[in-house]
Amino acid sequence: MSMTTADVLVIGGGGSGMSAAISAATSGASTIVLEKAAKVGGSTAMSVGSFTAANTSYQYRAGVNDSIELFIDDMKVANGEFEERENKELRRVLAENAGATVEWLSSIGVQFLGPTPEPPYEKPRMHNVLPNSSAYASALLRECRKRGVEVRTSMRVDKLLCNAAGDVIGARANGTDFFGRRGVILATGDYSASTEMKAEFVGEAASKIPPVNPNNTGDGFKLGTGVGGIMLQMDRLYEGLRFAPSKRPDPIKILPSHPLLSKAMRLVVERLPKNLLAYVIRGALTSWVGPNNTMYQAGALLVGHSGKRIANEDSDKLMARAAAADEKNTAFMIFDGRVARKFSAWPNPVSTFPGVAYAYVDDYKRYRPDVYHRANTIAELALSIGVEPSVLQSSVEEWNADVAAGKDSRFDRQHLGGGVSEGPFYALGPMNAYVTLADGGLAVDTQLRVTTADGEAIPGLWAAGSTGQGGLQLLNHGLHIGWAMVSGRLAGRHAARSQSRPDLKPVGDITVT
Repeated sequence: MSMTTADVLVIGGGGSGMSAAISAATSGASTIVLEKAAKVGGSTAMSVGSFTAANTSYQYRAGVNDSIELFIDDMKVANGEFEERENKELRRVLAENAGATVEWLSSIGVQFLGPTPEPPYEKPRMHNVLPNSSAYASALLRECRKRGVEVRTSMRVDKLLCNAAGDVIGARANGTDFFGRRGVILATGDYSASTEMKAEFVGEAASKIPPVNPNNTGDGFKLGTGVGGIMLQMDRLYEGLRFAPSKRPDPIKILPSHPLLSKAMRLVVERLPKNLLAYVIRGALTSWVGPNNTMYQAGALLVGHSGKRIANEDSDKLMARAAAADEKNTAFMIFDGRVARKFSAWPNPVSTFPGVAYAYVDDYKRYRPDVYHRANTIAELALSIGVEPSVLQSSVEEWNADVAAGKDSRFDRQHLGGGVSEGPFYALGPMNAYVTLADGGLAVDTQLRVTTADGEAIPGLWAAGSTGQGGLQLLNHGLHIGWAMVSGRLAGRHAARSQSRPDLKPVGDITVT
């Protein structure tokens, strides 16, 4: 069997893995990245791309006087009732290192628009990547090559290798053994694409919802627990409805990512009038984001492809699960002229990119005519969305009767709104259910070393990003990207500074099934 050895071995080539590799390389360690997909980028390259951080040059230029403590206070606000289960040590690691990491990304060619406000949080600290999230992958891969990191794609790791002392010394992928003299870093993303893990930790209904990133099959969790690591807070998935992808090219998503283009775009964007900037971003917004729940609270309802109402619209999770329970995974939001007028102007957007842009009903007509439907009667609306008119008519009549009676007879929805009775009538869709990410992670210490149930560090093993989330909750926007880059940089630095192990002879096998 062939073998390859470096100082640090990184498993996973997304944002956290490439950040870890660059950090290790710039700390003087030879580094190899193994990525199972055909290209690097992971979930980072599929995200909206916002990075929330305090004390950045972007904030200083904008006259924002922020602090680490204010940042932490806002994370507490976001956690609300879940504050008790937060990993406060890792949260402080994130808060203290996020600003410097934005600056580091800027130094390797990533440009941001920001900082933008995100009410109700006190300070503007959301930094939105330009032109899109692929800029992270392009910049990180370019820097990996510049720093001599060896990146190998289409390499799925199926075993961790340990020596006689129990140190993790490497991994096996595609029949080759790769060794990390100083350490191995797990950066394989979350478990949102593992049907088995979603069923085990969240439930059967959640397991039927497809992931945004089909490569996030929880490999790092299986590898880490196989050598004594433990998983924390595996019960939270982000389940929700998104609009079906547009058939038309998204002008923002198709822009190539090049440092000079990104810099030119930032200079232009920073000088654009606010309303023109919002116009530019609304096109992307209507492609990425499902409608706000406030539309249901005003009276809209959700129907499946049959035209029947399918769930309690008070809950993103219940709507997503109901849509995914059907093999077509298709749903439509139905509303009337009264709701359409309400969601045609501030302060009632259909969808929101906090602090940057807001999309209203007419924006969907302009940017996404494929998901915008308007008709004078419910029967005509049904034909537009492809459902049986009599079924949709009966669903709307039943809903209006429930609204008049003040009680949802089918799903016990609490926020009834005003019904669907005033023409013209509208639908937005099709929408599909997705798991955007999962918030569980291996337990890690503040150096990102994977730890056992007793809190002991497993020699030679680190974890970063979603794999090493360690009980962090990350409930604000822009914190998952932040944690990916921050934890990757720290894990890479700590692994690179560890002692080289003289014994790189594997004993036994830890296998991922």
